[in-house]
Amino acid sequence: MKHMKRLGLVCFWGLICCLLAAPPVFAETVLEKIDRTGSITMGYREGGVPFGYINDKGEWGGFDMDLGDILVQKLEEKLGKKIKYNKTPINPKTRIVLVANRTVDIVMGATTITMAREEVVDFSLPYFLTGTKVLVPKGSSIRSFKDLAGKRVGAGNGCTPHIKALNNAIADKRIDPACEIVLFEDHLKGFLGLQQGKVDAYFTDESMLAGMVAKARNPQDWEIVGSFVTYEPYGFILPKDDSDWRDFVNATLIGLIRSGEFEKIYEKWFGPRGVVVYPMSEEYKNMLNVLTFPE
Repeated sequence: MKHMKRLGLVCFWGLICCLLAAPPVFAETVLEKIDRTGSITMGYREGGVPFGYINDKGEWGGFDMDLGDILVQKLEEKLGKKIKYNKTPINPKTRIVLVANRTVDIVMGATTITMAREEVVDFSLPYFLTGTKVLVPKGSSIRSFKDLAGKRVGAGNGCTPHIKALNNAIADKRIDPACEIVLFEDHLKGFLGLQQGKVDAYFTDESMLAGMVAKARNPQDWEIVGSFVTYEPYGFILPKDDSDWRDFVNATLIGLIRSGEFEKIYEKWFGPRGVVVYPMSEEYKNMLNVLTFPE
């Protein structure tokens, strides 16, 4: 009897050890979920002109929106069926969380690829390149980054690289005396704060600043000053460790660049007749050329 009890105890603990040693069961991939549900949820900015925004008629539009439309088309081709396209508003504070908890399948909304963010989400290949600058009222005494000394400077809550750049400049005395950093939920509210005099300048990516100015009631009242403080490569935010989904998104992006369709979409939004005139830099062109590596 004691032998049987001892054998039973050994078998019990052996089963426990096997269960603990078993590999984790992974949830379905994004592609599997889209195939099962027949729908995809994408996150976009509501006021990120011209990347993603809602116009005066309540309609979504923008550079990222056009890229998202094509991604849905490619999904329908791959899965052989119609896919329902759900659009979810995001802002700098919510965009990472919504992807990390799988509320949205992808965020296509002007987000800089950083190592810190890569700890909780993945990114596509970079598809846009810009840098940080400063937006001020026309005629402001602020003409460069160092002129922010002693000023109130707005930034987006959740825009970690921008906040870090300001704090680093304060720490190493490039901004001395220190500026006061005022955080806003999104860039539209930040620009409103600048208009209302709550801050003396607003600090974010030049492409976003150009969009703010383009849509302002009096664009001539504002100017973007200084040289790039940081370079900002944008990528689409993707769930962590889902290589099939990431590969599909990257393949779609590379295909658009190779076919010339990407450049046409860029010209539509950023060209001479675009919503925001923002010519593609040589660095940006070189980055895109690198992405079209041999098949």
